[in-house]
Amino acid sequence: MNKKPLVVNVLTSLDFGGVESRMQLIARNAHLSKFNHMFCAIGAGGSTQISLKNWGMQADALGCNVKIPSISAIFALWRYFKKYKPQVVHLRGAEANFHGAIAARLAGVPVVIAEEIGIPNHSAKARRIFAWAYSYCDCIVAISQAVKDGVIAMNEAHASQIQVVYNPFSPQKFRPLTQRRGSLSLGFVGRLEPVKNPMAAVEAIALLREKSIKVELHIVGDGSLRSVLEQKIKELDLGTQVYLHGFQENPFTLLETCHFYLQPSLTEGFGLAVCEAMSAGLPVIATARGGVPEIIEHDKTGWLIQEPTAKSLAEMIEFANRYNDEELQTIAIKGRDEVLQRFGIQQYLNQLDELYNKFLEAKGI
Repeated sequence: MNKKPLVVNVLTSLDFGGVESRMQLIARNAHLSKFNHMFCAIGAGGSTQISLKNWGMQADALGCNVKIPSISAIFALWRYFKKYKPQVVHLRGAEANFHGAIAARLAGVPVVIAEEIGIPNHSAKARRIFAWAYSYCDCIVAISQAVKDGVIAMNEAHASQIQVVYNPFSPQKFRPLTQRRGSLSLGFVGRLEPVKNPMAAVEAIALLREKSIKVELHIVGDGSLRSVLEQKIKELDLGTQVYLHGFQENPFTLLETCHFYLQPSLTEGFGLAVCEAMSAGLPVIATARGGVPEIIEHDKTGWLIQEPTAKSLAEMIEFANRYNDEELQTIAIKGRDEVLQRFGIQQYLNQLDELYNKFLEAKGI
């Protein structure tokens, strides 16, 4: 029996984060791929590295400085590639793309795939740097059409070099929508950082209260804005309406009685939490930024707001709340069916297998 060809997945770290979660998903479903997968962090290991090893996967952390440019990172990756001789190197994220592209070409790796995991907003100097790094790659994967458009707008790569491959997600347990019975429960999951815009969700609760709408908000996640949010909750006297639950391993178990899920992000490369919420049966209200409009069809599988403001969010919550329970359940089921059909791990691995094989075959391998 022929041995599967080897892919080394390179990322910045193997601790917590969206990319790390995706590596765990690949590892748990590795039997579905026509390739063997290894995992390598340029910098530190951590929780994800431990999980990957527990599942029998090879996961290494090189412990290098990841800041661009890092000569130590390039040479450590070069040695790693020379040792394991992968047929494909798949680089995931800016630091991996820069250092890994150079190292992989120096090591003679046949196929080098870079991946842009967010919508780039680079300086003129950074644009030139990444355009140069991408010239060493056979293909650039964009996790959404919005990300692809962003890379093109930065003049970092031509459209023909970029392939959209949507992220997979881990489906959550579906549960029927809870009846509202005169009060409304809302959920938010994400890092408490400016880009996720949790403040808009908090301020929207105050606006809804002014209209005598009984509502509570459950925020799951942690980050640099936690103390700022705590102060705002106190300032607006929302202590009995807004609850900060911190980081949770299984966040959606805390949102089982929620009626809507909120994602007021300033930008989203894809929208992983949106997919997870939809798979759990939660109707989603999100900003029409980045990759989110590629997931949600407005007023069919959820709702989109054009501006990431508390006012826009509150108005859309009030609008969606006018739907009766049966109508909301229909939207929730449509949303779940949509994300399961389009963003499953099998579809994702199939697309990657086809992409890897395309470039290997073109090189006669």
